[in-house]
Amino acid sequence: MSWPSVVLLASARECAAIEAEVRSLGVEKDPLSDGDFLHWNGNSYALDFSGGVLTDFEPDEIEDARERIGEEPRAIYVSCQSMDAARVFLSSVLRGFSGLIDTNHGDVVEFAEFVDLVEKHPQWDWRRTEIAELLGRP
Repeated sequence: MSWPSVVLLASARECAAIEAEVRSLGVEKDPLSDGDFLHWNGNSYALDFSGGVLTDFEPDEIEDARERIGEEPRAIYVSCQSMDAARVFLSSVLRGFSGLIDTNHGDVVEFAEFVDLVEKHPQWDWRRTEIAELLGRP
């Protein structure tokens, strides 16, 4: 199975602050791609701070993100070696920032709500269970 990945959508200011926070953990250039790589807490992460992932979004998805964020969204792509690695990394990094996380599996949720769901449901795999199902909503 492929590495779980998400897209972080936030204002330019928030994305710059998130990038600085993540880079402070020891990000290195990935020799096999144009992206960055992080080895942190025994796990590996592939990162793309370029914002190029926005080209994968439909115009209505960009507009929805713009309305929810309050300005033009910027994006950071994060791929994690495992769900456990993803839960730990995202819960740690997103705390204190505002923006949206696209799970790449049907949900786009605010950072704080995502972190709260990970804390309340520590085994949650958003690739298999959407938030509505996790919360028992129809």
